Amino acid sequence: MSSQKLVRCDIRRAGDTDSPGSPRYVPLEIFGLWEHLMCTRHAFEVQTPRASLWLDMEDAPEAAYGENQFVRVTEVTAFVFSERDDMFTRVRRYFPTAECELLKSIFLSHYPSGAQRIHAQVRERGGIWIERDAIPTEAGGS
Repeated sequence: MSSQKLVRCDIRRAGDTDSPGSPRYVPLEIFGLWEHLMCTRHAFEVQTPRASLWLDMEDAPEAAYGENQFVRVTEVTAFVFSERDDMFTRVRRYFPTAECELLKSIFLSHYPSGAQRIHAQVRERGGIWIERDAIPTEAGGS
């Protein structure tokens, strides 16, 4: 069964107390680094982190869970060419399925493709993030 440990959190611009935040799903193994980057470089607040599992829909049919037990989350994998390393690298992110197209375009904008660059190859895979009771997460845990 294909699964990934993810942290679900909400982000919003620092100081914007009127915004409810936007959900993000981040691999648990990089959550601490991602959180630091979002706060220091992009001026976001990261709130209410909760860890759970993302399951590939082909391996975990949604019928096995009640509608309130999961959230649809799409895995987006981009194979991007690094000119510095002269090779492709895989970059994988997880987005709420309802917002996937918008967030995917923001994600891919970090990997510009010009006339002399090799275009990123992108693959998407539907899945679900299993809802669990709120449990505090610690960066770097597994």
